[in-house]
Amino acid sequence: MRSFLYIGLVSGALLGPLRAEPVREWVFSGIPISLRGVNPGMDAAVRLVLEKQIGLSGDRAVSAPLADDLAFFVRQRYLQLGYSRVRVDWQVEGRAARLEVVEGPRLTVGRVAFSGIEPAQEEVLRPYLTRQTREREGRLAKALPFVEDDLQAGLGLVLRKIQAEGYLQARVAPLVFQENPAAGATDLRVEVALGSISLFGPIAVEGDAGPLSAAARKQIAALAGQPFSEVRLEGLRQAVKGDLQSRGRFAAEVTSSFQLGEAGAVPAVLLVRPGQLFKVAEVRTDQALGRGAGRVADAVFHAATGQGYDPEALDLLYRRSLDTGIFSQLEVEPIKVGPDRLALSIRGELAKPKTLGFFGGYETFYGPIAGIEARHVNFLDSGNALGLRAELRGTGANGSLQWADPAFLGSRNALGLGLAAESFTFKDYGRHTVSLRGSLTRRLDRHLTAEAFAGATLNAVESDVLTAAELGPTDYGTLSAGGRFTGDFRDNPLNPRSGWLAAASLEGGFDQGSDADISFARSEFSASWYHPLGGAWRMALGARAAALASSGDLAELPIDLRLFNGGGTSVRSFAEREMGPSSASGSTPLGGTATAVLNGELSYLIINSLEAAAFADAGSLGAADNSLWGNGDLRYALGMGLRYQLPIGPLRLDYGWNPDRHPGEAAGAFHVTFGFAF
Repeated sequence: MRSFLYIGLVSGALLGPLRAEPVREWVFSGIPISLRGVNPGMDAAVRLVLEKQIGLSGDRAVSAPLADDLAFFVRQRYLQLGYSRVRVDWQVEGRAARLEVVEGPRLTVGRVAFSGIEPAQEEVLRPYLTRQTREREGRLAKALPFVEDDLQAGLGLVLRKIQAEGYLQARVAPLVFQENPAAGATDLRVEVALGSISLFGPIAVEGDAGPLSAAARKQIAALAGQPFSEVRLEGLRQAVKGDLQSRGRFAAEVTSSFQLGEAGAVPAVLLVRPGQLFKVAEVRTDQALGRGAGRVADAVFHAATGQGYDPEALDLLYRRSLDTGIFSQLEVEPIKVGPDRLALSIRGELAKPKTLGFFGGYETFYGPIAGIEARHVNFLDSGNALGLRAELRGTGANGSLQWADPAFLGSRNALGLGLAAESFTFKDYGRHTVSLRGSLTRRLDRHLTAEAFAGATLNAVESDVLTAAELGPTDYGTLSAGGRFTGDFRDNPLNPRSGWLAAASLEGGFDQGSDADISFARSEFSASWYHPLGGAWRMALGARAAALASSGDLAELPIDLRLFNGGGTSVRSFAEREMGPSSASGSTPLGGTATAVLNGELSYLIINSLEAAAFADAGSLGAADNSLWGNGDLRYALGMGLRYQLPIGPLRLDYGWNPDRHPGEAAGAFHVTFGFAF
């Protein structure tokens, strides 16, 4: 084929002097390239191809094979961009390669017409026809370039999609192309002959079906009457095998067969050999992992010993191990060591132990944020992690030293210890705090987590504006302890579209200092529910309530121990903390002892990662002598927002309007923050 290109070069070269196109003169890796016939819009694409191919070749001098390759790859790029008649000729002139391009017209994919199917089916099949081009050009590309090879491959995808819907005898004719020069496009016609549809008949289960769960039996029965496809049958076979394995049948075997006729019901058979019940007897950790990493892996996977073989449970333990940050790769292989016993062989590779990161951003409440974070996992080959963080905010500065043991005393419990110092300024007061906190966390299963915690703080608060009753104690220390229980049934913790999350916590302690002597108890409950509404729509509902009981009145509680409402995660028509009573100066929120919030949100995915939302919030803030809902004084928010999905969660921009504005209150509030509101 390339010899024909060379012959074309001769004729092109003879005509070259008659052309007026500008000549590009480029040098890559010391090799001069002379290029004629490239329109300005293709400069960047052609330059990238040449630079890449010369770099990959490793050549430092021009040659005929190199020039031939360059012409070939430049032509391929033109074809990908819709220049179906492009010709690229070449010749070597001294130390330089000369490429002569005859582009021809650039065509896009025009109208796509199907025959033999319903209009609703056309909408389903059309994306399959152009899938390869779409994946290369991106989701936002409006006019796709006409690339015949892509469309021929897409025609195969169309046929497979039709057959997967049960039309096993379906056929598609070769694509028919019709150029539309006025539109600069090529229209397509796809002729489809569906034939008769084939459906699953009743699926027979042979062998020993006794160990199958009720859910697996229901799944088998549900397939009868559905459009037949081998893909669906294979999916059922794998699901049935997975059901048996999740019930301890490590060596389960499931095979499938079917008898294909002309049309109508297709009889299918599942042959089930459940095998013996297996239990995990031991964990064998590769000594090459080292002492610390081995200790963590042993402790995590020890939870499987004595239990029936369950791939889902092992997957959870696998992810827990990776969450420690110690491993970059982990392999868990069950090995048969007896008639009904398994050993888990754990191998893997260690992650880079030391990391250093810088971060920055902006939040409405904290203002500009900048900081540095250093972390050392598997510190001194112990399996523990040491972290150091320093941060500057518009409201002050803070720093912390964190120690984490993911397998405390060789158990499934994770121990965390943290020493922190904070300087915080808000409105008319400032606070300086040194704190020590410890926590013991246990993942009970895939969804449930329990935590016990304790902490101590030393605090100094100052203000030249607030009164003693408004500010509360100014020199005090706290000791507290409590527990938290969380159930997380969301499909994705960073970008949930379905499922729910609920948490409850209880904390008790006391404040004591030169001007404080009071005990307190704080309780909190929160719940969120996410539900897709089809397509790009999603609904979310949230509820949260907290109460603070103490041995004294509100004025005896430190101001930052009190409960607040308003802000980007509560009632969004108010700035952070600013719903409820304020100081005599009108500047500083004073908080309360009981708060509740209800949230509702409807969101729509505009394009990949970008979501628009409409929301409504309601909430209250009460003092000690009020009910949880503040004697019925509910405040509201109605608003709109945007969310942009990042690897750490969504960046949110929300504006909440205050529909029942009181004297002195703002009409609404704008919030910039990270994470979900609820």
